[in-house]
Amino acid sequence: MTPNNPNDPANTLNTPPQTLNHDPKPPSTTLPTIHPTAIVDPKATLADDVVVGPYCIIEGDVTLGPGCKLVAHACLKGPLTMGKDNTVYPFACIGYDPQDRKFGPDFQGAGTLIGDRNVLRESVTIHRATAANPTTLGNDNYLMANAHIAHDCTIGNDCMFANSAVIAGHVTVGSNVILAGGAGVQQFCRVGRLSMLSGNEGITKDLPPFCIVHHTKRVGSLNVIGLRRNGYRDNIKPLQQAFDLLYKSGLTTPKAAEQIEQHLSDDPLCAELAHFLRTASRGITQYAGSDTMYSA
Repeated sequence: MTPNNPNDPANTLNTPPQTLNHDPKPPSTTLPTIHPTAIVDPKATLADDVVVGPYCIIEGDVTLGPGCKLVAHACLKGPLTMGKDNTVYPFACIGYDPQDRKFGPDFQGAGTLIGDRNVLRESVTIHRATAANPTTLGNDNYLMANAHIAHDCTIGNDCMFANSAVIAGHVTVGSNVILAGGAGVQQFCRVGRLSMLSGNEGITKDLPPFCIVHHTKRVGSLNVIGLRRNGYRDNIKPLQQAFDLLYKSGLTTPKAAEQIEQHLSDDPLCAELAHFLRTASRGITQYAGSDTMYSA
């Protein structure tokens, strides 16, 4: 895997473009395969090879790209755009109203945007946006049974949400993130790329990239295994130095970011970490080895 340029904040998410530009094709006489028990709104637009299984419901302005498959009993509500080769398993509900008391059900809004090659397993829920930008799921993500993405979230690429992992509204998740079973993220938090939450753990502040949470609301260490698996073995040593500056030096978060930039900015992942720290608005998740967190 070729690392992205960490100095470009847009590349920390790698989210797909908000339009789908497929190569133009001549008109086709092929029609989507729709089971007779499925209900498909006339407003929906389905690519020629889409498969809609038994008892699925497609409501409103929904666009499904080539190769998408709804296995059975899946429910989709527009505004919703899916790219290509997505698979949606039974009882998943995608694009429905957010769990927000302020939200009016007649509000159309920006809806939901899903990229390519995502797998949404049984009973996954992804809620549509309340703001100007759609709830967004990137490419090549795997959401296991009962995972939940709330309204106005943005998820990058190649993420894994295990069973019952949940993120609240307005959360931003970078690419290559793992949320283990039952993990939770509070609203408005950011989860840096290549980070991980262990099973049944939760965070209420931003989780820096490349770190792993294995104590309640606390960072335990670098995500060394994840870094190795994604081709960043040579970056682990400088990242460990940056981690120590952030969590073990007693420096405030801004001072730690300054020291990382001064001494370790030649390493692109360290530069990315420093940028993340500088842009944190909710504070940084505490270190498991400390009773206090210097964040002022």
